[in-house]
Amino acid sequence: MVIAVIVLLGIGLVVASRASRDPIIDPLVGDHWHSAYEFYDCGSLLPTLADESGPDGIHSHGDGLFHIHPRNSSATGVDANLGVFFAAASLSVGTDLVVSNSPVDVGFAGLDASTGCGDDDSQIVVGRWNVDGNEPELETVYTDDFAEIRFLHEREAFTIAKVVVGEDPPAPSEAVLAQLASTTGTTNLFSENPILPPLEGEDDGTTDDGATDVGATDGEPTDDGATDDGATTDGEPTDSTDGADDSTTDEAPATDE
Repeated sequence: MVIAVIVLLGIGLVVASRASRDPIIDPLVGDHWHSAYEFYDCGSLLPTLADESGPDGIHSHGDGLFHIHPRNSSATGVDANLGVFFAAASLSVGTDLVVSNSPVDVGFAGLDASTGCGDDDSQIVVGRWNVDGNEPELETVYTDDFAEIRFLHEREAFTIAKVVVGEDPPAPSEAVLAQLASTTGTTNLFSENPILPPLEGEDDGTTDDGATDVGATDGEPTDDGATDDGATTDGEPTDSTDGADDSTTDEAPATDE
């Protein structure tokens, strides 16, 4: 009887352990996503950041795109966020100031909310955009904790902007959207059956990191309007800007430099 009780307890613990495991959340090591980004200063588009790289696999190539292909668990799932990119680009990004800490010139003038926009007070915000409809759709405006903003799927767009207090950030430019389209085709979601957990605070339209949802459903972007007829290679989006060492195959994950 004692042995039977021990066996039953063991089985119960195994079942409970499996039930409590966190779901696997994309992106994973081996995935390769692209999203657009731009910096705006009171409506004026700033020059694109220079080419840079990072050890975790979230960086840019001076093309106005986030290249998101995690190389380790530090940049997968909920840890695949803007903070990883900021670290790779040597950027300090806060609610009042965005500055480059790079020892070399990366062509970035920075943003300073204390100087205002004309006669109006200003703030720094980040907008998340769905770009797979007829026009870019502003989904969420973040006013705090920018480093915690997650990448949710392939083909998003972000505008990091100094704006008049209370105003929305500008929409991504046609030029950066054209760059995104040429890199990814028209496929919205790269991974099959991605698990996108709801953002916290969805009931009142805000998130813990200062985000305000704008037309989003359950705090998550939708993939309406996405098609799967874009240029792909074995189900993966091709990358016309990365070069040979940024492509992916079925046998091995991408290795961008």
